Amino acid sequence: AKILPLLNRGMVYAIAHIRGGSEMGRSWYEDQGKYLNKRNTFMDFISCAEALQEAGWTKPELTSTEGRSAGGLLMGTVLNMRPDLFKVAVAGVPFVDIMTTMCDASIALTV
Repeated sequence: AKILPLLNRGMVYAIAHIRGGSEMGRSWYEDQGKYLNKRNTFMDFISCAEALQEAGWTKPELTSTEGRSAGGLLMGTVLNMRPDLFKVAVAGVPFVDIMTTMCDASIALTV
C-alpha cells in the first residue's frame, strides 16, 4: 500500500533477490551468501543496480536504495564498493558487526 502512490507518480520499484536470503532455500543462504561467500550478496546487489541502469529504467542520480538489519550491512558495503551507482541509501538498523554476531549460536540463523 505504501508503494502504489509512488508507482502512480512514475517511480520504478525493484526488489533484488540476492544470494544470502532464505527465500530461495537454505542452500541459497548457507552455501552461497554466508561467511566466505558473503561477497556474492554484495556483488548480486550491485549487478541488479547496474542492470536497472543499463536497461534504462533509472540512472545513478535517480537511484535510491534501502536495507534493514543485514540489509543495512549491504547498504554500507555496496556504497563503499560502488558509490557511483546510488544517489541516496537508507541503512535502517544496520547489522555491521558480522563476525561476532554470526558466531553467536544463541541468535537465529547463525552458526
